[in-house]
Amino acid sequence: MTDLARKFDHRIINPDPHIVALLAEIDGMRGEFKSGLRMSPQAITHLRKSTLVTSAGASTRIEGAKLSDQEVEKIMKGLAISKFADRDSQEVQGYLETLQNVFDSFQNLPLREGIVMSLHKELLKYSTKDDLHRGVYKKKENAVGILGPDGQVAKIIFETTPAYLAAKEMQELLDWTSAALAQGRFHQLLIIANFIVEFLKIHPFEDGNGRLSRVLTNLLLLRVGYLAVQYVSHEQIVERRKDEYYLALRKSQETFKTDADSIAPWLNFFLSVVREQSAKVLSYLEGENIEDTLSPKQHQVWRHILSVGEAAPSAVVKATDISLATVRQALNRLVKLGLVKRVGRGPASKYVKL
Repeated sequence: MTDLARKFDHRIINPDPHIVALLAEIDGMRGEFKSGLRMSPQAITHLRKSTLVTSAGASTRIEGAKLSDQEVEKIMKGLAISKFADRDSQEVQGYLETLQNVFDSFQNLPLREGIVMSLHKELLKYSTKDDLHRGVYKKKENAVGILGPDGQVAKIIFETTPAYLAAKEMQELLDWTSAALAQGRFHQLLIIANFIVEFLKIHPFEDGNGRLSRVLTNLLLLRVGYLAVQYVSHEQIVERRKDEYYLALRKSQETFKTDADSIAPWLNFFLSVVREQSAKVLSYLEGENIEDTLSPKQHQVWRHILSVGEAAPSAVVKATDISLATVRQALNRLVKLGLVKRVGRGPASKYVKL
């Protein structure tokens, strides 16, 4: 066994029955998606656009940005957002373009150091505060913490890899991940999960590590055949479950370099997110022939109703960041098309998928 195998293999070899069951369920849904994918090009364009918006909004908000999905959509259309700090807009624009690049060109983006550097550089291309360190490994320490109301670190979650070791540990991680995927020694999702949790432990860049980890998650899932990630935002699910996300990372990473080294908490979280993502994609296939008639926001409202079964207008507003007036218009349109039905009257009314 090589040194790299000794360092990482034990984390994912012989997963417990719960993990095995999750993997089987996810792969079953992937098969259903592939066999049922008959969306029109226009429907696919709508879905991908909506996913780009929700992903960019969610991923940057996880890191402290304040832009809603509606503001992100304006940025995508080239409209200026003056109400928020330039930094938020810069980070959103970088995420939108980087994820779009991954969606369009993932076949040509192998997991190599040069690709990781290039994606980091692209991700931060509009962030003026990152001019000196985009696309290069960190030169100073960057412990991970929770930000307080004043924007300063209020609590250290864990210490990252020292700056002088970042390049070495990243190369080891890249080499192990590439070899493990090429050789098929483990289930691909286990390999990807280990890559992400270790990448975040190393925290190889001065800034942008969290956002880049989610871009790389999309890239790796696409490269191993989980094409559904283009149609449901991985980042949006993580944002909604942010407390679980940080807890799973911390519980796993605090065991590193101990005799009890384990990523079980992270594996459970990561796979549950992929399972939720896969289930939502399947729900969208139910009405694929009508999608061409919906606007992007109508489509987004319908997607939410499909995913939850029923919802009040106020709940749709909270989940989608679309204004209440627009949500009501979208729901009326969906009722006319026979896609949802209204139950109840007045403030107590809900909308149920058909």
